[in-house]
Amino acid sequence: MRWIKFIYEQYRKDLEQGENMNVLPERVEKAIEPRIGEIYLFNTIYFVISDIEYYPYEVFIASPYWELASNEDLIVDGKEQRWVIESIVRYVGDEILAASLKVDEISEKDVNTMKAYIDEGKPLPENQTGLSYIEGKGFYQELFKESERKRSLFLMPDLGYEQDIEDEIVIDLSQYVKDLENTLNQRLAAASFDGVVVAEYGDITEENRNLVVYFNEKYAGALAKVYAGIKLLYEGFLPKKLILKSTLKHPQNLLEILKIEPL
Repeated sequence: MRWIKFIYEQYRKDLEQGENMNVLPERVEKAIEPRIGEIYLFNTIYFVISDIEYYPYEVFIASPYWELASNEDLIVDGKEQRWVIESIVRYVGDEILAASLKVDEISEKDVNTMKAYIDEGKPLPENQTGLSYIEGKGFYQELFKESERKRSLFLMPDLGYEQDIEDEIVIDLSQYVKDLENTLNQRLAAASFDGVVVAEYGDITEENRNLVVYFNEKYAGALAKVYAGIKLLYEGFLPKKLILKSTLKHPQNLLEILKIEPL
């Protein structure tokens, strides 16, 4: 299964580089009026128009990385290339369409097949689906689907969608910075800092022997990755309060190593 690992790693690499994945510039055109089956690119998110009867328009998330399809996704051929139509439903309006590029088109029959699966539970054609996986085992199809699910939520805030913001999330930081804790603590042992450190993303302070980040309005609820140095601590929607358990003794320690990368 090395090939699927390679495809997934290429997918992640393209996302990190912000590339418009696998789409040739000469094959794109500005969105004008949506039609069922048309595939659009918004930033690095692809979607296919599935219903234009109601506004905002219903769409399915799509991807040129059809090799990462699961048994809940439909593999189809467009006029330009092959796609996976994912079992993720979103909604878009005119503002997003105006900022999108039309890149391909699939048949209305394929759209209706996916609609019947999602709306009525009808089975997908076995010769047009991807590989099944065991949930929670870290299979590449699952990692791909979770990434697409999170990334595509960006389509919804522009339409008034509000993500529920968790009050707090607790992470054991020690396992990520074990080799750094003593060094950081010694470096600041003789220094004097205020009890609260202000960062771009919020305030860092100490509570009950834990370091705590209170994210500001710009970051709380935003989709982001949280790193300690180069190690990924968390990926998802930021809470109002991030509690980090470790032996780090001062907020300034955390400021030196914590990185927030909006997605």
